[in-house]
Amino acid sequence: MKGLILKDLYAMGSMYRNTLFSMTIVCLCFGLSLGAEGVAAATAIMCATMIVTTFALDERCGWPGFAAALPVSRKESVLAKYAVHVIYCLVGTTLGFVFSIFVNIFGKNKLGFGELGVCAIVSFGISMLFGFVIIPIMFRFGAEKARFIMMAVIALPTIAVYFLADKVNLGGIVLTDMGIKLLYAAVVIGFILIGLASCAISVKVYAKKEF
Repeated sequence: MKGLILKDLYAMGSMYRNTLFSMTIVCLCFGLSLGAEGVAAATAIMCATMIVTTFALDERCGWPGFAAALPVSRKESVLAKYAVHVIYCLVGTTLGFVFSIFVNIFGKNKLGFGELGVCAIVSFGISMLFGFVIIPIMFRFGAEKARFIMMAVIALPTIAVYFLADKVNLGGIVLTDMGIKLLYAAVVIGFILIGLASCAISVKVYAKKEF
């Protein structure tokens, strides 16, 4: 599986420079308007979307058919994609944290170092959830169709959150220390379960594909 991971990391090549350039532009041009938290989230998600490009490159060079002839199980191929996605999300979160520090220095709304850390953790979770949703779709429909579905994956939750934030009043909710701990535990457990379910679906879908 290590070879599969390295294959994807090396194959991206010039895409790393392009993505880093795009991140820098976002930071310089929109940093003050997005704020430190917005830059952290945008950077992490930009790195997370690179997993889509790895699928596109595989399809372009006929890799799935070639991999079927190798002594590598389809489960390993699926897990390798998730491992690559985790790496991209970690790199994106780290870069986003660095960019957010610079934006925070020059921005109006100053955040503490701990708050920036929380923003980084949330950004990592969002970017990982993106992969949990889009990777099974790419295994099922391919990278080209998944690009259009990816737009809906990003747009629909954004619209839903905006609508709920506008309509639902959370000001009257008061959480105790125990309630906050239980909420954190529920979020972590839910995150893990979604990840496991995503992997299981991808393995099942990819196992049925014919090349």
